[in-house]
Amino acid sequence: MDIRNFYGKKKKSRKKKIKFIDLFCGIGSFHYSFKKLGWKCVMASDICEPARETYKHNHKLEPRGDICDIEPSKLKSYDILTAGFPCQPFSNAGFKKGFEDEKDGRGTMFSQVMRFVKENKPRIVILENVAGLLTHDDGKSFERIKKEIGDEGYKINYKVLKCSDYGIPQMRKRLFIVGMKDVDDNKFKDFFNLAEYEKKVTLAEYLGKNFVKDTAYTIRCGGRRSAINNKHNWDGYWIKDNEKEIEYRLTIEDALKLQGFENYELQGSKTANWKMLGNTIPTIFTEIIGKQILKML
Repeated sequence: MDIRNFYGKKKKSRKKKIKFIDLFCGIGSFHYSFKKLGWKCVMASDICEPARETYKHNHKLEPRGDICDIEPSKLKSYDILTAGFPCQPFSNAGFKKGFEDEKDGRGTMFSQVMRFVKENKPRIVILENVAGLLTHDDGKSFERIKKEIGDEGYKINYKVLKCSDYGIPQMRKRLFIVGMKDVDDNKFKDFFNLAEYEKKVTLAEYLGKNFVKDTAYTIRCGGRRSAINNKHNWDGYWIKDNEKEIEYRLTIEDALKLQGFENYELQGSKTANWKMLGNTIPTIFTEIIGKQILKML
């Protein structure tokens, strides 16, 4: 795909809006950040009904359901594919079966992503997963992913990012894999040189309460309301109140902010809300990825 599909001969004479599809879209982290850049989502997909309702409510676009039921050949052209494909098969919190995981077909979801890559040939592919994917099965799972993307003509770069390095005081880490075609090697090798975005903010500064802990635990699906000293606890914190320390539990609004969402309305039950928040990608990551892509064009 020629760069002129993004811009005219000069970058100032943009010919058309960048288009992207949002696979395993969840509540819409990529969409949340990319629309700030003026990019247009032309298709989203997620199997979770409350996530689709939330996505539609906030982005005015109704995601399709099961990715397995979508035919890539019927999609109009787009420039960027994003996919936060299921992480449980590669996560320390799961059974780490990887591509052999047959439960709900989760281990085969990368293959579903590749159906779109092979058929639609977008210029840019952005994948998100847990950091454990790098070492799963002695690195074989990650090598398979790199090979399959590379075989389609993409240059590949990747890095594990941590929220607390970039202004959101949460210990959440995520692996990002970026594949690009028609990109200058010297520019692309610096894709994850992110020093300009680095920023340290304490939990007290971020949420406006006198937290004892400087950085929040990783927001996750399970373990909510566990005892504050339990290893499964992630939502219970001590707050200083004069000479005392009192227990505080994160609210949904707190968790939304710690995942980087502002003025965002979740749909569905409270249980579903917490699950969606635990599964989402912090928007600081998708915002940085988008800004770095602009530097490549």
